[in-house]
Amino acid sequence: MHKPELRPGMPLDIIFENEIDNKNAHYMKAVVYDCESKFITVSQTSPALTTHFLKRRVLTTFLAHSKNRLLRFGFSGLLYDLLANYTISSGQTAEALVIKKLNDLEPVDFRMYFRVTPPSQTDLRLYLKEEKVNLLDVSIGGAKFIYSKNYLFRPNDPVKFKLLIGNSVFDIDALVRSVRPPDIHTGNKNIQYVSVEFRIDDQKMEVSLGQAILNIERSLLSKGAI
Repeated sequence: MHKPELRPGMPLDIIFENEIDNKNAHYMKAVVYDCESKFITVSQTSPALTTHFLKRRVLTTFLAHSKNRLLRFGFSGLLYDLLANYTISSGQTAEALVIKKLNDLEPVDFRMYFRVTPPSQTDLRLYLKEEKVNLLDVSIGGAKFIYSKNYLFRPNDPVKFKLLIGNSVFDIDALVRSVRPPDIHTGNKNIQYVSVEFRIDDQKMEVSLGQAILNIERSLLSKGAI
């Protein structure tokens, strides 16, 4: 598989490795400033990090095209240094983080974002072939849902959805990650549980989905549901 190269200006998603499976994980955004051997200099993250977080392991990922497909690649790294006055390309100075790569770039195959379970009354809906799917959870990275077992889902198959957020409609590509039958004690045996990973290459869609998820999270928090 062709592996892309990190380049200045590329947007990154960063998460602490020990929080990957934690629903309260910290997900951070940054931009590449410079790449020198195993050391990657990036912008201060959003939310910002302090020297308190140095020496912690992080997973750093980004989206890139590989053989006409949009894939997520990443590497494990160490928060190596925090630079107070790094000179960026414009000649101005800014805070910057240095991440030390601990391994080579590899495809990343998990839904690396905070997941929420949409309530029954929500303006975030996902449709497959004009039929609304029963969402169990959703994140910017993907979704898990229940669907009729009459539809054949296979791991790594591409799937096209319609994502409705309020009055906006987006076409969204995804890859099937896992498929499993219902539990032995489930009454309805004609269903299947499907997990998919979104391939988002549309900034407006990503912002809209992120805001919708944040609104759901706030609503659930206000009700004490999470």
